[in-house]
Amino acid sequence: MEEEIVYRHTVEGLFRSIGDRLTPELRAKLSAVGLDLDSQSPRNTSRTVFADALRVTVVHLYPELDASEGYRRLGVGIIQGLEQTVLGKSLVSMWPIFGPERVVVRIQESFATVNNYMRSELLTQGPGHHIIRVNECNGNPGYLRGIIEAGLSRAGARNLRVEPFDFDGHACSYRIRWGG
Repeated sequence: MEEEIVYRHTVEGLFRSIGDRLTPELRAKLSAVGLDLDSQSPRNTSRTVFADALRVTVVHLYPELDASEGYRRLGVGIIQGLEQTVLGKSLVSMWPIFGPERVVVRIQESFATVNNYMRSELLTQGPGHHIIRVNECNGNPGYLRGIIEAGLSRAGARNLRVEPFDFDGHACSYRIRWGG
């Protein structure tokens, strides 16, 4: 079986989105779980190391919040970090033109570009009502929830609700609704 890995650009994007909150203390905690951000040659990261790195980062950045909310905020930060890059800013600026119906498809498709193990499925229930199922959410459904919320908010979804359900420790489904 092929090793489950998170692609280098995903790891770089996550920690770029943290900005100056990536302190020496957090770097040391990440190194202790196997993620060396100071390596001269960035490389892909194993799924388990990435999940541990997410957990450590959430605890470090959001110690006052429950885990789900901390993961959600980390996910929102990914979209905010994306907007800080030239390409990302161009892409995100197009989302209101595409609208939330097209962006929800793109978000679901983009999950396949972050690692070699995540499989996702989009089930359209009707206008402004979708379910995204994923086979892996790296320890907490809040992270992908934050990404979905931030992306669809930028696309113009109003009265947005993203509700994780059927989380089994790995797989999770997200009920996504907006309108009005």
